[in-house]
Amino acid sequence: MNRSIAYRVWISDVVSGNYIKQEGFNPNYIVLDDKQVSRVNVMATVVGKFLSEDGNYGAITIDDGTETIRAKAFGPDVKKIDAAEIGKLIKFIGKIKEYNDERYLAPDFVREIKDPNWLTVWHLERGEPKVREAPTPSEPVSEIPTSAPTENVGATESNETPPTEPTKTEEPAANTAEHPNFLELIAKLDTGDGAEMQAVIADCKLSEQEARIIIIDLLKQGEVYEPRKGKLKVL
Repeated sequence: MNRSIAYRVWISDVVSGNYIKQEGFNPNYIVLDDKQVSRVNVMATVVGKFLSEDGNYGAITIDDGTETIRAKAFGPDVKKIDAAEIGKLIKFIGKIKEYNDERYLAPDFVREIKDPNWLTVWHLERGEPKVREAPTPSEPVSEIPTSAPTENVGATESNETPPTEPTKTEEPAANTAEHPNFLELIAKLDTGDGAEMQAVIADCKLSEQEARIIIIDLLKQGEVYEPRKGKLKVL
């Protein structure tokens, strides 16, 4: 059986789309642009990661600039996300799932994107984000690759040829001294299971975009983590 098409989408569409459950072996899906989307192709930055000690469960939180979502893996599928590192840009292909009122993704294919030009191509082909600018790695961007990836990815996505990698530069460390109040604010709003991200953004007296950049910065550097979607905890 051929896999369902993996459509290029924004994470905000996945989170807000109407989730349709089907019977039997038919895949559940959301409706986007008159298409039944059960499998997605996302380019995003890893902002959180958890692996269980026994190796039977793992989760990464990814952010494409419009919203965040968790990708959860169980058993042998954990190896699919094992190499995904916080702060790195990845191409993620997987199925849309829902459990206990949480919309999440199940990974089929995860690969680090070392040439940030692909993000520019992705935005040009998909259109600009609806909410905010996507977080990007710190490598300098030179020219847009001449060969862009295909719009929809089917069963042969693992055979596509990656672009030539540029010379790798070190990602600058976050200067947490510039925003100590964020750590204090998160700790203050933490009622036990974490502080609501939206509450932190609302109380920080910065614009939403500025606040999200600082939160992503803190997540990348391991100052805070996301125990579950939309919650923040100070380490």
